[in-house]
Amino acid sequence: MGLNLADRYYLTAKSGASFYTPDWQEVCENLNYALSYNENHKSALTLLGKIYAKEFSDYEFAFECFDKVLGLDTNFYEVYYHYIRALIWKEDIIRAQRLLVFAFKVAGIDKAELYVLYGYMLEVLGQYKLAKKALKTAKIYCYNNDYMDFINEEIKRVKSKMK
Repeated sequence: MGLNLADRYYLTAKSGASFYTPDWQEVCENLNYALSYNENHKSALTLLGKIYAKEFSDYEFAFECFDKVLGLDTNFYEVYYHYIRALIWKEDIIRAQRLLVFAFKVAGIDKAELYVLYGYMLEVLGQYKLAKKALKTAKIYCYNNDYMDFINEEIKRVKSKMK
C-alpha cells in the first residue's frame, strides 16, 4: 500500500508552502490537484484554510475549509491549531475559546500547542498574567527542546508587556 495521488500532491504542496519564501505557484497547483483527486482530503483542506487565513485574511473561506474537515472527522487534530489561530486573528475570541475547550478532548492532540494558543488568545485580550500561566502549563506538555525554546521566548515576550 502506497500513497495515493491526492496524498502525493498534498505533500508536494505542503513542502512548497513550508519554506521561508514559498513557491505559491507550486503550492496552489498541487493543492488543486490533491483536492481534484479527493475533494474531502482533510490535510489538503486544512492547508487550504491555513493559506486563506494567513495569506489572504479570508477568514470566512478558511472557516469553511476547517468546518468541512471537522464535518468529516472531529478527531483530525491538525485542523484545530490552524482553526483556533485564525479565530484569534479574526478576534472571534468566543468561538476560539469554545473550540479550544473541545480540542482539549481530542485524543492525540498536542496539548502544549493548545496551551500556547490559549496563552496567545489571553495575550491578545491583554490578560498577560494568565497568558504567562498558560504558557508555563504548555511547558509541562512539551517534549521537544526546540518547542520548549519557542515557549520560553513567548513567555519572555509576554513578561515584557507586563512591565
